[in-house]
Parts: sequence; structure tokens; C-alpha cells
Amino acid sequence: MKSKKRIPSEAGALAAPLSLVQQLAWNDLPHRSVILYQLFKGDWSDEDKASIAAALLNLLRQPELPDRAALVLLLAGLARERSTLSSAAGRTSAQESLRRALLQGLPLYLELVTASEPQLRLHSLYLSSWLPEGRKQLLPLLLRRLEEEEEARTRAALAFALAQLAGDQSSVRSRLSALLKAHEAPIVRLGAASALTRLLRAKAPQRAAHLLVRAIASPQAIASDYDALPWARNSVVADSSDLLRLLPRRRLQFSLPVLLEALATANYYEALSLARTLLYVGFSSQPPGSSLQATTPTQQAILAALRLSLSAWQASELLGGSTSETGAQLSAS
Repeated sequence: MKSKKRIPSEAGALAAPLSLVQQLAWNDLPHRSVILYQLFKGDWSDEDKASIAAALLNLLRQPELPDRAALVLLLAGLARERSTLSSAAGRTSAQESLRRALLQGLPLYLELVTASEPQLRLHSLYLSSWLPEGRKQLLPLLLRRLEEEEEARTRAALAFALAQLAGDQSSVRSRLSALLKAHEAPIVRLGAASALTRLLRAKAPQRAAHLLVRAIASPQAIASDYDALPWARNSVVADSSDLLRLLPRRRLQFSLPVLLEALATANYYEALSLARTLLYVGFSSQPPGSSLQATTPTQQAILAALRLSLSAWQASELLGGSTSETGAQLSAS
């Protein structure tokens, strides 16, 4: 949902957004899937986005409607885009209409966060995390849900949402740090580790770094849970590797054997991220832009692993430049 174009319907005519949203009420799941795809992928104007948000809220108030979680995720996409808009002084009237439409649903979002369906709770948390204006109402509820919620993926979502909404509060940071403990499910610990690393960077607890490295070492144990979280950008390996580069190099030396082993079986995007992280950690003493000098056995092992990784070197070719230039580019976060 970016600009002002509209997408054609299956019949070839321009599909009005309100007409598409109304069709989501039909009891035809394959057709609803097509409509959802069109709404997700359409390049709508700001006026259209405001209309879509208002219409989706009307549908979400119907508890008998199937798959309300998908509608919440669509609303969350609008809220996420809205968060990147200009400040209040620079908003257009259409952007302000979208903001008002999203915030009018806040009482409903508060209800959905406690819904019986786990997927609906999870997506509602994602939506809520993009509404900082609702922090006063949301924060007490999310903290209470953290005490009550039993489903692991939703607990991980609570960690992400709390960090995004109120990560500046020491009490929230303490609650997130408590989730790093072993009695929590792996996805909950990883969610807290990811949230704290993104939030605190150099001040993130070392336990968070170890959990990110563990996810890279054994992704199969957590991948399906991680992929189900709306916060996931790529795979658990690629995202965890990206987050490591937010931490000081000196705290990551222990991760080098794991990163090297993961590179051997990584896919294209994972290899690109792992290569960047390996160079970030292994060549920390060399200034950016300088020629790579493998002066230690570890550095020699890193360059050898990169040469053996077809995916990583294909990525290097795409980035262009000589080996030294590639190293500088790959190590840039």
C-alpha cells in the first residue's frame, strides 16, 4: 500500500477499495483469500487507506466473521505505514483521516488482545504496537496479559509489542529481561532477546546475545514459531544475525564458530547476513574501507568460508567491487 494507483479486479475493471472490503464478508473462503491479497498488495491512495481502515473496523466488530486475524493483520499494515508518515504539522488531511480511523478502533483492539483465538491475539498485539497514541490504555493491559498468557507465540508477541510501545520504561525492560530465563519457551526467550537487542543495542544483556547465537545454531527448533510472528523480516537465522551487528564486536567473539558453521548451509539471504556479521566480528580491528588483511587463523577461516559459500559470493558480486571493497560493504550494518 504505497501510492495512488488502484489495482484491477479479476474482471479487468478498477476495484474500489470499499467494494473489496465488503466482499470480505462473503462466505466464500477462496474468494476472500483473493480479495485479501488484492488489498494487501494494492497501491492505494491515502484517501483509500482511510476508507479501508474504517470499513475493516466495521467488519471486525462482527464476531461471527471468519478469519478476523487476517483483517487485523491488514489493519496493522496500514498502521505500520502510517507510523512512517510525517509529523502532525506535515500531515495531509487524508493522512490525518487514516490516523483517526485507526485510533477509533482502539477499544476494539483492547478486546481482541484478549480474544480466545491465539492468532487473533497475536495479530492484535502487532497492530497495537504501531499505535503509540494508545500507549496509556494498552500498556497496563499488555503487562497484565504477560502474566496471564500461556500460548508461547503470543508471549513472544507481547515481548515485541511491549518493547515497541514502552521500551523507554525501566519497568518494561525489567519484565523483558525476565523472559530470557530458561523456564520460558524458546520462542519467548528469542522474542525477548530480539526485542531487547533492538531496543538497548550495546546495553542489551549478554544473555540476549547468547540466545540469538543459539537460534542461528539450531534454527530448526524455533523456525516455525518465529515465521508465524508478524515481526519476522526474513528467516530466524538472517534476522538473528542482523541483530548481532547491533552489539559490540568484543562481546561476539564466542559466536564465530557458530556463524562459520551456519554459513555452510545458509540460503542466499542468510548467507549475506552471516557474511556481514562474520566480517563485522572477525575484522573489527581494521578500519572500514581498508584492504582485508587476514592476519589471524580466525580471519583466514572466515575468508575461506566466504569463498566456499556460493550464496555469499554471489551476493558479493551483486554488491560489486574487489574483495577488500566487498568486505567493507558486507561488514557495514
